[in-house]
Amino acid sequence: MAASLFTYSSTSRRVTPAPNSPPLPIHIKATNVVFNPDIPEVHRGLGLDDFVNFLTSCRLRYAISDVPSEFFPEQVCEFYYTATVSEENNAITGTIGRGRHSVFITAELLSAALRLPLFEPFSEPPTIERCKRMFDQLGYDHSKAGTRSALILRQCMTAGWKFFTGALCKCVGHKSRSGDQLSNYEQQVVCSLLLNKRLDYGALFFDQLVQLLRANVRADHVPFPRWIALVFDKFFAADYFSHSGNPIQCPRMSVRMYQDDPLDSDIGISDRMREWIAHPYTMPSLSADTDDGGADGDHVDHADQEVDHYDGGHSSPPPSPHLTPVTGPASSAPQDLLSQGSNHLRGIISLRGSILLKGSNHLRGILSLRGSILLKGCLSLRGSIHPQQLAISLQGCNPAFQLLQEHP
Repeated sequence: MAASLFTYSSTSRRVTPAPNSPPLPIHIKATNVVFNPDIPEVHRGLGLDDFVNFLTSCRLRYAISDVPSEFFPEQVCEFYYTATVSEENNAITGTIGRGRHSVFITAELLSAALRLPLFEPFSEPPTIERCKRMFDQLGYDHSKAGTRSALILRQCMTAGWKFFTGALCKCVGHKSRSGDQLSNYEQQVVCSLLLNKRLDYGALFFDQLVQLLRANVRADHVPFPRWIALVFDKFFAADYFSHSGNPIQCPRMSVRMYQDDPLDSDIGISDRMREWIAHPYTMPSLSADTDDGGADGDHVDHADQEVDHYDGGHSSPPPSPHLTPVTGPASSAPQDLLSQGSNHLRGIISLRGSILLKGSNHLRGILSLRGSILLKGCLSLRGSIHPQQLAISLQGCNPAFQLLQEHP
């Protein structure tokens, strides 16, 4: 079992535990870790480079590598201890700041915090049967499974894919015990990436967190601690940094993940993955003007057409140069904007500077308004809106306003 990085025992009378909260103490363990792309010298040039390059350029590149500006384990643990799931709002609500601040997480908030791609329409996740067929195509050796033949085990994979699945599942997972067995959730994440599925990863991750919170007995360790902190850091910063305790370093993937050297007979990375490496998925940051994924910060989305076949790289997937991109103004929006009449803005929208919107305006998606802003006429804002944020957004000069995408 992973060692505890932090142990939480509330002493505040303001903190009200959820009805099915785990007994104290609660632990932060090395789960949901930050991806470590640094291959140790002894393992360089042995075939891991392609796998590492893919993980740093795929659709989940931010979800596996982003860290909050500060990681406050006490805040994250308190939220887990007090978290309840609201069926009506499809949100997880809890407290931070020793009971002083109420905060919430939705699938839309999680998607925005992890900078996940927005597809329209989304595709269904692959079935478990489809995942098993794909692992067979990657060289899965059933003879190594023994009595656990019904499971998907990393020990049955060739070394390169054993590293790939282990690293990805450590970054997007929540298990504190052995990572040898891939859960259904982990199989769907791995296969969706390799099959190029236009998956609603935000909904998948959120649903997994909801399932863990609804368990009859919650685990004594916080699931997805890094992601929870990212949501608070981006959307509830003032509350997150108050009464926060002492920060610690986010758990990082151990170099021990590199202990298995790929063999010459290992199935190589596919052409599809090589294309991703050449054209990494990037998305404008919610808190920065540019993104480090492109030379000039422009949005680049080379997430191509879904591929429902996979042969380990021995044939190229069908060419498909375009996936419905996030629409709306470019991330490097003009500093001054005058918009009159009927306007339909949708997707990831960044409006900065002196902004005047008049007439019938329909704003939908992840919206960032900065500067001196005046909204007039018939205005339609769609998505998950925090009342305080909405009130601020309609007043003169404001630092930022976030509007979360409403899924079709």
